[in-house]
Amino acid sequence: INNSCLDNGGHYKSSGLTDQGSMPDKTKVSIESVEAFTKEPVKLTFFNNGAGINNANDLQKIILDPVQKMYPNITIELITGQKLEDLIAAGETPDIISTSNFSLDTFISMGLGTDLNEFVKTYKIDLGRFEPETIKNLQLYGKNGELYGFPFAMNYGMMAYNKDIFNAFGVAYPKDGMSWEQVIDLVKKTTRTQGATQILGIDPGFPQVFSRAYSLPVTDNGNKAVLATDGYQKMLSMLRGIYDIPGMVESKTNYLRDNIDFFLKEQRVAMKPYWISAFTTRVLPLVEQNQNFNWDLVSFPSFADKPGYGREVDFHLLMVTPSSKNKDAAYRVLQAMQTSEAQTMINKFGRLTALKDQAIKKDYAADLKIFEGKNLAGIFSVQPAPVPRGSMYDSKIYSYLNEANRDMILNGKDIHTAIREAEEKSNKYIEEEKQKQSK
Repeated sequence: INNSCLDNGGHYKSSGLTDQGSMPDKTKVSIESVEAFTKEPVKLTFFNNGAGINNANDLQKIILDPVQKMYPNITIELITGQKLEDLIAAGETPDIISTSNFSLDTFISMGLGTDLNEFVKTYKIDLGRFEPETIKNLQLYGKNGELYGFPFAMNYGMMAYNKDIFNAFGVAYPKDGMSWEQVIDLVKKTTRTQGATQILGIDPGFPQVFSRAYSLPVTDNGNKAVLATDGYQKMLSMLRGIYDIPGMVESKTNYLRDNIDFFLKEQRVAMKPYWISAFTTRVLPLVEQNQNFNWDLVSFPSFADKPGYGREVDFHLLMVTPSSKNKDAAYRVLQAMQTSEAQTMINKFGRLTALKDQAIKKDYAADLKIFEGKNLAGIFSVQPAPVPRGSMYDSKIYSYLNEANRDMILNGKDIHTAIREAEEKSNKYIEEEKQKQSK
């Protein structure tokens, strides 16, 4: 992810922070009783990047409601409409950043990660309660055992499908546990015209939807790009096989970006691989506006040589910035967010718990009612695939991979050439960035 992309729309003016609970950067974490801490009001600033906390309602339901159950004296201001670099330059670095594991490297490289091991020890946080893959993944980012992020919600890959399209063409619905080969067979049967409308069997989205689910990194530990490999050859071959199906490539086909509107609004896509968290937030307005339609869910498809695995591990996390003057209060936000009560609240609101507690998971999005009668349990029938090791160069390299995919689909470029060119561009970019950093 490029730092210049760290931006959110709309803005609430950043305000001064109180001194309550502040502590010098090097001081060990201290802990008072909840009662002693809650006597004085304290305000924290909060910046979201890619963790779905985009407005005041999200902040209230996902963060403030759970936190204020425990600490009613903590208020949180969501800073939007400003780039993170501008906030830092103005001396207004937020106290807490919410992001996904996909972007964690970027924030660490910007010097925005505080090691949370001391917090975990002092507040007696049991990391064994979390989904194991979240903690394993976080531990990859600490070169000397540091823990820079704290999970608060999981994401989960799934595939949505439009029942009306399958019914119209007399094709059997997708099932849980399907392989990509079986899905492509359904794509062939559902990529047809319906009157004057071209129906697409699938909107596959970006190439990394496939490559990350196959656990393919784009760099060799941030040193060199690794795109010219058998793994990427296999992924792009699979995509070419999809787009070679007659009807899949036409003027409005979504081969450039991941656009859920083709599925949800235009309703001319039979199947859409996606994330449950993002799907939930986008279906909700349709339900509220009586524009819902006949959809259902199945598990994210598996690769034939990796049965039982779906989309890669993806989770949302909180970071405490080193310059925060309110670290003690920020740590208490993290503490409150991992309680079973807090996790139950946000899980029912449509943010899948980061805990491995099945009793909490089964009530996912219960308050929203949108999954009643749907195969929600089916999406959890596959395990998340191990996440590929990330680097600060990934976002740019994925853009080169997407160019290669587009060249292959639209211009008929052969896969070997497309991948080789993407790798060459990527290595040139890595070298240029390293030279900038060494100056």
